[in-house]
Amino acid sequence: MQKIHINKRQAVSPLIATILLVAVALSLAGILYSWSSQNAKETTANVTETTKGWINCGAVNIFVDYGCTYDIEDGISFVLNDQSTVAIDDNITMTVVDANKQVVSKSFAPNFQGRVMAVNNTVYDTPEDLQDLEEPLEKVMVYVNSCPDKATYATCN
Repeated sequence: MQKIHINKRQAVSPLIATILLVAVALSLAGILYSWSSQNAKETTANVTETTKGWINCGAVNIFVDYGCTYDIEDGISFVLNDQSTVAIDDNITMTVVDANKQVVSKSFAPNFQGRVMAVNNTVYDTPEDLQDLEEPLEKVMVYVNSCPDKATYATCN
């Protein structure tokens, strides 16, 4: 006759095992929820900030109102008109391309009097840089730094 050896150790009760599985599942769900809600908040904030920038750029409308003139001694002179529906508080950049394809850029603070601003040698700091340009000037491009796609173009005499 064969003797049967019975192990007297008992397994974890099915009730305790179920409780442990539920606790682990709830912990993982909590971690996933915390991560996803933080990620959603950051994404929403980024999208909101980007959209505000697009809306503001959509409201920017500047253009060269009167003819642009260029003199080697006096530099560039023109009148910039602002028909924007938002206040322009970012610097304005003027990029000039001369006949030899030489490019000079200047950035200056907006100083609109009403809706117009005279751009001349009193606006940019060092007009000497503009004196190196060859006549005739091919193109003058002016834009608000935060909205380069809303540039206005002019040719100077």
